[in-house]
Amino acid sequence: MKFHLDDFNKVAQLVLDNERYKVYDMKLDHLTVSVTELHPGQETRGHKHDDIEEVYFCKEGMGKIVVGEETMLFERGDVVTIPLGAFHRVLNPSKKELVFLAIFEKYERQ
Repeated sequence: MKFHLDDFNKVAQLVLDNERYKVYDMKLDHLTVSVTELHPGQETRGHKHDDIEEVYFCKEGMGKIVVGEETMLFERGDVVTIPLGAFHRVLNPSKKELVFLAIFEKYERQ
């Protein structure tokens, strides 16, 4: 399957939609590709996986990402790897949407 990243929300399933964010998932056999539209002034809950690594790509906007004890600027074009067992969350203190892509081994959302 080929598509443009700007059309991801048309080919993926909307799995979360609330005051914090919209999350679209595309589940493959062994991976999940996910796009999150984090609303201005919001942040993700944060979580960790003891047996799953993730890669986050910032598509648009500017915010911060916390990985373990480190907080980093997270802006368009940035790629951040999330190691096994590392707590991570994304914060959007700006007045614009922060859109990021995450790729990870398939698991069931809680």
